[in-house]
Amino acid sequence: MRQFDIRDWYWFIGTDQSNVWSSLKAASVPISDEGYQAFVAGGNNAAPIEFADLRSMFAEHYPGGMLDTYTASKRWLKEQAGITLESDMPIKTDDRAQAKISGAYFAAQASSAVITPWHAADGAVYQLSATDIEQMNVELLTHINACFSVSADVLSGIEAGTITTREQIDAAFSAPMTQAQKDWLKKAG
Repeated sequence: MRQFDIRDWYWFIGTDQSNVWSSLKAASVPISDEGYQAFVAGGNNAAPIEFADLRSMFAEHYPGGMLDTYTASKRWLKEQAGITLESDMPIKTDDRAQAKISGAYFAAQASSAVITPWHAADGAVYQLSATDIEQMNVELLTHINACFSVSADVLSGIEAGTITTREQIDAAFSAPMTQAQKDWLKKAG
């Protein structure tokens, strides 16, 4: 049995015994969910709770409540999900890939003659020049910035009361990148 952690726990909402609320996923999941099954196998049980009480508990631990938690989860998932570059090369954008891309970028800054094989997210190998590496880095940083920009806008909407549902949050993160988001790193002039 593990110690209670509000960030990774399960609750039955009301009388629903077919689904549990997962704080890790910030969503209701079926009791057949792998994470919940592991939770139960570890000697834990979901406690019954009314949704309003669950919201109050999260509000105590996280001032914005569950929508803030859901927003943080959506931002992280989108940031880590990967992107396809303008060159049509798909790249991973998880934390490890971000570090590798930054490292390649610094190498390219040290020598403009750098050419390196890059394993793309689709398994293909691309030969990247210093210019290609710089462009990959810019597009990665633009993607990350856009994720945080959307998150900030959503959190403002939650605070203002204009965003009140997970569906609105999903829509915000699914929307195409705005031109301002695309241009945030471009040099003036």
